Amino acid sequence: MVYELHAVIIKKEVGLQKAKKIAEDIIKRDAFMRETEDSYRFRNIAKTKFKSDTFRTKNVNDKVSLIFGERL
Repeated sequence: MVYELHAVIIKKEVGLQKAKKIAEDIIKRDAFMRETEDSYRFRNIAKTKFKSDTFRTKNVNDKVSLIFGERL
């Protein structure tokens, strides 16, 4: 089983411009961004491309998290 990066989640306290730069450094391209109440979510691959029960979160630090999942 191979897990791939679904999304990068960055807390708002980092600031939008810095969050965009962090996400671009991780994803290596411009990604779709969605704003939530307390974070920015940068999508790498749509969640419909993953098996729904396989998502895992890995915390890079207290402000950045990566969401991985197993592709269909």
